Amino acid sequence: MNAMLKKIRKASERGQAIILVAFSIVGLVAIVGLMVDGGILLIEYARLKRGIDAASIAAASQFRKNFTGDEMERAGREFLMFNQSDAQVTIHTCSCPPNDSNCLAHGWHLDESLCAAANNGVWRKLVRITATRTVNFGFMRIVGFNSTTVSATSVGEAASIDMVLMIDTSASMAYETKDGGNPLQSDPAIGSNYDTQDQGDNPDACNNFMNDANRRCEPFGKIKDAAVSFVDELFYPYDQVSLVTTTSQAEGGNRVATDVPAGVGFMDNRTDAGVANTEIQDTIRGLRVFQPVPCTDAAAATNLGGCLNFDASNIYQGLECKPLRDTGNPTTCGSSNIGGGLYKSAEQFLHARQDTFWVVIALIGGPANATNPVVGQPEGLCPGSLNNPTWRWTSAYGGGSGYCRWRDGASDGEVDRHYFTVDNTDPANPIIVYPANYDTDDYARDAADYLASPEQVGATVFSICMGSYCQGYPSPDPYSAEHLGQYMALNAGDDATAIPPVTANHGLYYYAENPEDLAGSNGVFAKIADNIFTRISK
Repeated sequence: MNAMLKKIRKASERGQAIILVAFSIVGLVAIVGLMVDGGILLIEYARLKRGIDAASIAAASQFRKNFTGDEMERAGREFLMFNQSDAQVTIHTCSCPPNDSNCLAHGWHLDESLCAAANNGVWRKLVRITATRTVNFGFMRIVGFNSTTVSATSVGEAASIDMVLMIDTSASMAYETKDGGNPLQSDPAIGSNYDTQDQGDNPDACNNFMNDANRRCEPFGKIKDAAVSFVDELFYPYDQVSLVTTTSQAEGGNRVATDVPAGVGFMDNRTDAGVANTEIQDTIRGLRVFQPVPCTDAAAATNLGGCLNFDASNIYQGLECKPLRDTGNPTTCGSSNIGGGLYKSAEQFLHARQDTFWVVIALIGGPANATNPVVGQPEGLCPGSLNNPTWRWTSAYGGGSGYCRWRDGASDGEVDRHYFTVDNTDPANPIIVYPANYDTDDYARDAADYLASPEQVGATVFSICMGSYCQGYPSPDPYSAEHLGQYMALNAGDDATAIPPVTANHGLYYYAENPEDLAGSNGVFAKIADNIFTRISK
């Protein structure tokens, strides 16, 4: 009996051991499965997160005027697939795509945390993408876990744009008015006459017809048309535009008192109550070409600079600079204050948003020939003015033309760069010292450096030089306007002597032979738009 009981006990123990081993194997497989499948889960999540980060930026890049939900979702999904992570995508924005009356039906979700009210009142192009995918298990199936889902979320931002559009409004912007189809006779409605010559058309006349395509100032009218088409492509109120003109917008302008650059603060085509309007486009259409007083006006006797000259038959003969005629002093004769316009553009960014892409588009029509008044030089800077106030031509060697430009006598005709210095004898009152050969081109380049330098304003400058004066101005340097435009966009703000060297975030330079080159799908403005719309926030 005892022997039989012993055999039964041994068989029972042997069966328990088998059960324990079986459970141990299952536990071991579960542990191994947890390690292996957990690793797979972490790898898939990392892949999904990496893909969703790129996808959110790609989707945000589609956040522009007239964007569609399909474009944004397709951009995000493609980047996920590039990272070998196909997933279900959910997009969150502050607003529906335009013309989409049913966001939820198209898979869109509105998220108020992405709106201006939740971002210190700043409209930002934010897109939140949430991606979810299923991860299938291998070992964990043994314990009843076949799969699970992983999700990742990322917020992408395209650059909201704070743009300054600087437009040359000097007298040359009316030089093609007659050729644009204006009548040659007097117009009684404004008591003035149109030009009978090919150049020097009367801004007093054409400024009054800025909405008449046949009688407005040209090429300025076509430039404004192209500028309006360009700002139409921005996405308001996320983007904002400020306008700067290189001359005053006052009628009867005085060269020193009012012929300084004018600026209009940032606008977003919205009223204070949030109602959409066309303030930016309307402001551009209302810009005027520089218009001083007539030479017969009593104010012309004390006007520093040009006046509108008419002959005995009251036919417009062009601008006349009385200081140049009377004393040989051309300091106040020019109206292309490009440097002043660039400094005014820099001033606008004092009121810009800090997390936006700062960009300046500067359109010039010729070389710089004027500056703002400076300390000690209330009429502005002009070569020779520090040494001989009655002789301010462009060359100390004879010859040469163009107001307030200095030629160093180089055989190649190039205009060299000159620099101011700072007298720190009294540290509390540093004094800027301009050398006698410091000219209007130097002033414009210094202004461009200040505007583009990352250590100063840090804006990205795109420049356009339009017209024959860009590549065919009289000596000393026929290409001086183009050289200035290239410097503004491609070199301004760099400092190779700094340690480490400073490099600005540069834009591009374009030459436009005529206003028609600015507009259209292949025009200069369209090329600039393609460049700035793909920028990410700074």
